[in-house]
Amino acid sequence: MNSFYKLKTVKVQKDTSDAVNVAVEIPEELKDKFRFKQGQYLNFRMMINGNEERRSYSICNAPSEKSNTLEVLVKLLENGKVSGYFNEHLHMDEMLEVMPPMGGFNTSYHPTNVKTYVGLAAGSGITPVLSNIKESLYQEPNSNAYLFYSNRSMEHVLRKAEIDKLAEQFNGRFKVIYLVSREKHQDPVFEGRISPEKLDQLFERYTEIDVKESTYFICGPSEMIKGIADYLKKDKKVPAIQVLFEYFTAPDEENTEEMSDEFKAIANIESMVTVIIDDDEYSFHLNSKKESILDKALKDNLPVPFACKGGVCCTCKAEVLEGEVFMEKNYALTEDEVARGYVLTCQCHPTTNVVMLNYDV
Repeated sequence: MNSFYKLKTVKVQKDTSDAVNVAVEIPEELKDKFRFKQGQYLNFRMMINGNEERRSYSICNAPSEKSNTLEVLVKLLENGKVSGYFNEHLHMDEMLEVMPPMGGFNTSYHPTNVKTYVGLAAGSGITPVLSNIKESLYQEPNSNAYLFYSNRSMEHVLRKAEIDKLAEQFNGRFKVIYLVSREKHQDPVFEGRISPEKLDQLFERYTEIDVKESTYFICGPSEMIKGIADYLKKDKKVPAIQVLFEYFTAPDEENTEEMSDEFKAIANIESMVTVIIDDDEYSFHLNSKKESILDKALKDNLPVPFACKGGVCCTCKAEVLEGEVFMEKNYALTEDEVARGYVLTCQCHPTTNVVMLNYDV
């Protein structure tokens, strides 16, 4: 389940000057393993300068498109090892190590639904948002969708050709609103970044949107996600189940001091930790005050899945079968998943003498 598979690149195409679209072909024998839901992501593993690097990139496709490829968009980051390789060195027919799709940034659709979906995206945050919007349009012929998409300038708009084509294809059901933060627009409403204040202006302009009843897909800088998610839930009284978001990086404004105090408060104990990976069991001793369960497993060379190690992705997700753990950060699991015993092992420390975790979930 947590294995990497070698997939061939069949598309390496520049999207903008600092981003590239990359598609990998899914062979017939792997189609079941690589079946995906809208809004999920792929983990890539590669060796760069002798070091193993892992990165997660959101899938651009929608399941209803029924493609035999999976496509991601990789934006070039300053000093980015993997993004630099993808943008500057990757070539066609290259074999990449890829883990099957993961992630829970999605909702369920039904053909009889009559709903409004609102995408709120900035920069490369467009990829999982667009995947969700596309699937809603394909699956629910009576539903409508809006996309508010912010970039520095129009020349930096990612996936623009595809977005404009979708707006034409679903004319009357899909409306796209581009915002720019570093160039002038003839209408000031469309200048600036997405923020609570900007959304107030946009909702006043697009009064046909029933703000409280709509479902929202949010992805972009962490401060944007936190600000507008809180605004929708607290100020606009949108039910939390309708406010979906995906972090690419951990929020900068987290209260690390508070988290540290919580960590200090847990008991100092020695624990026997057992992890289940691909139906095999592995056990090790771990002090609750030392490294995380994931870090200890990696130190022991166990085949545990991981990517960001910052509590942002769900790659190291596991279910607690026995005992209890303390999870320092969580920017990926829903409240319901936590209530059902799921944890991010990169953030977990044992708090009982015996702990058993199952990665095969």
